[in-house]
Amino acid sequence: MKKYVTGFLFSQDTNQIVLIKKINPQWQRGLFNGIGGKVEANETSIDAMVRECAEETGVITQPVDWQYFANVFRPNGYDVDLYFARTDLALSAKTMEAEEIHIMKVSAIPKNIIPNLQWLIPLALDNQADFSTPVFIKEIAQERLKA
Repeated sequence: MKKYVTGFLFSQDTNQIVLIKKINPQWQRGLFNGIGGKVEANETSIDAMVRECAEETGVITQPVDWQYFANVFRPNGYDVDLYFARTDLALSAKTMEAEEIHIMKVSAIPKNIIPNLQWLIPLALDNQADFSTPVFIKEIAQERLKA
């Protein structure tokens, strides 16, 4: 099973968010997603988040900048650790790779986003949530969805 990280980089006031317009994988093409990617061998999840942020946005962060708030797991599919950071460094994010970086108002996130971001982004912004124990979401396997 592949391990991934996805992070939501917000401005300090949480009015802006950095999202990536995806090219790959094919099923994500044209959709917006958070910053992230695969956790490499011998790399911790938080170290992958810091690395992916720097590689994709040019924004240099530290592990302490990121809050681990949720895990989305699909049996026989993927295991994704989700993070968020609140820093005005978000406003300096720029496209570093083939996939374009977009800084946008949280109130104006487009409809063409990865479907679960519709509720994961508001969850990350919930100031009343205690993420000392991250939220664990086990998704239904595709086979069960077809039944």
